[in-house]
Amino acid sequence: MTIAVLGEAIIDLIMSPQGHYHPHLGGSPYNVTVGLARQNESVSYLSPLSSDSFGDALHSKLLMEGVHIPMTKRSPRPTSIALITTNADNQPAYRLYREGIADKDYSISDIKSQLPSDLTLMHTGSLAITPSQLPKIRELLRIMQQRAIPVSLDINVRLGASVDVETYLAGIWSLLPFADIVKASAEDLAPLQLAADAVHAAEIAFQEQGKGIFVLTQGAGETVLFTSNKTFKQKPPIVTHIQDSIGAGDSFYAAFLACFRRRGLCHLAAIHNPADYIGDSALMESLRYANAAAAINLSRSGCSPPTEAQVEAFLN
Repeated sequence: MTIAVLGEAIIDLIMSPQGHYHPHLGGSPYNVTVGLARQNESVSYLSPLSSDSFGDALHSKLLMEGVHIPMTKRSPRPTSIALITTNADNQPAYRLYREGIADKDYSISDIKSQLPSDLTLMHTGSLAITPSQLPKIRELLRIMQQRAIPVSLDINVRLGASVDVETYLAGIWSLLPFADIVKASAEDLAPLQLAADAVHAAEIAFQEQGKGIFVLTQGAGETVLFTSNKTFKQKPPIVTHIQDSIGAGDSFYAAFLACFRRRGLCHLAAIHNPADYIGDSALMESLRYANAAAAINLSRSGCSPPTEAQVEAFLN
C-alpha cells in the first residue's frame, strides 16, 4: 500500500542570525514525503526533479530515505528556490522563485503513467495548487475520484506564489470538495476571510469539503480535527527551545497520515467515518502523535521530520 505525493521540491535558503543564507532541502510536499518515509510508510514522489546540482541533492535525499522515484527522466529546468527569513516570533517569511522551474515540468499523462499499482492515498497541495498548475491538479483529483483513491490536501497558502491572489484563493477553495483529508493552519485560512475566528473558518471550509476529515493547526493553540459528526481538540506539547517553525506543519501532517494508516484508515469508507472505524480515543491519539512530531521538528533547525521511533520516545 503506497502513498503518492505530487508537489514542489525547493531549496530553502534560510537566513542565519549573522545574515548569511544556508541551503536546506525543502518544499511542503517534499517534506511530507520524507516525513512519511521516516514513519516507515511506502511512499512515491511523482514530481520531476531538476538535472542541476540542487536536483541531484534532492534526488539523493529521497533515495537515502527509501522513497520510490518513478519518474526517471530529470527536468532540464532549474530547481525552485525560496528565500526564508524569520521574525521576532520565529515565524518564517518566504520569497519564492517559481518561474520556469523543474517541479512544474510535467503533464497529467506523465503523472498517470507513474501512479503506483498499489496506490491507496494521493497527497498534494501547497505550490502545486497555484493557478498555473490548477488544471492539471484538478484533472488528477478527478482521476482519483473515479478510482476511489482517497485524496489528501494541504492547502499551505503562500500568497507570494501568485500575482493573482484572488484567482489563487478561489482555486484552493474549488479543490476542497475533491479532498478526503485536508490540513490547514490558522495562517492558511486567514486570507480566505471566512471568519474572524480560525475554528469557525475551519468549520466553514469543512462544510465546503463536505466529507472526510479536516485538521486545523494553530501553532501553540489547540489542534482541531473535524469529522462529519464530531470535533476533537488537543493542546500541543510545550516546546521550550524552539529553533524555528520551518516544516513543523509538514512533520505534523506526515506523522498524522502515517498514524492514520497504521490504524487502518486507508480507504474511503473509513476516512469518511473515522470514529466508527477506530474510535474517539484513537483519533485523539493520532492528534497527540502528530503534535509530538511537530514539537520535535520545532526543536531542530529547518524541516527535519522525526522517525517513528523518535516520536514514540518523545511520547514515552
